[in-house]
Amino acid sequence: MKVFKLSFPSFITSLGLISGCISVVISISHKDLTLAGYFILIAALFDYADGFAARILNSITDFGKQLDSLSDVISFGVAPAMILFRMLEISYVKSAPDADFDYMHPEPLQAVIMYSSFLVVVFSALRLARFNLDPKQVKSFRGLAVPANALLIAGLGFAAESDLPFPGSGLILNRAFLLSVTLISSYLLISDIKMFSLKFTTYGFRENHIRYVFLIVAAVLMAFLKWPGLTPVILLYILLSLVNNKFVHME
Repeated sequence: MKVFKLSFPSFITSLGLISGCISVVISISHKDLTLAGYFILIAALFDYADGFAARILNSITDFGKQLDSLSDVISFGVAPAMILFRMLEISYVKSAPDADFDYMHPEPLQAVIMYSSFLVVVFSALRLARFNLDPKQVKSFRGLAVPANALLIAGLGFAAESDLPFPGSGLILNRAFLLSVTLISSYLLISDIKMFSLKFTTYGFRENHIRYVFLIVAAVLMAFLKWPGLTPVILLYILLSLVNNKFVHME
């Protein structure tokens, strides 16, 4: 029983790691941004489940924390970076004749722009390393959590292949926009901006009104926009965190 208690959360973490790896493979070989995004979502579910299982089984260990972070680098660092990479590639293909763009041998500037997407991996790793060394990030976070950042980018991938019209859809494959997403999201990962946690210690509205407002508006956005709504949901989370820091100061 003790072996099960210690190993089961790590088994779930490993499933999340595999999901992230599958997302990367799909981005590379199948170039299916929607399916790659689905596997990031699956990895996020496993990321929630392993922590939940560890708390229920009272088996939170340093080993589990380190394994979780290593898994997160792949599932929420490399996998979303590959989606950004493919979107930048698609932007070149759509904007230039085939003779002018060879994705196997891009021009130097094209290569720099496309490979800049992997800054997300670097800053995700930096954010996770800092998080592991900061025991205070329980009721709130410093900087955007890597799963949230991955969902923001996955939402763009869903939007790029969606048939649903929505505001700003023309920007999705714009290179300047994608570079801005890369740079801003990388900054948010290591910023000192205080982001509220969605963990409830009580369920009273007064103590949790920011959380309830976020969950209600997020549900509405997802209902109308479907999976592309992940991006505005994460943007809403960032905005409400800033409002909370300025006016509310809720943990």
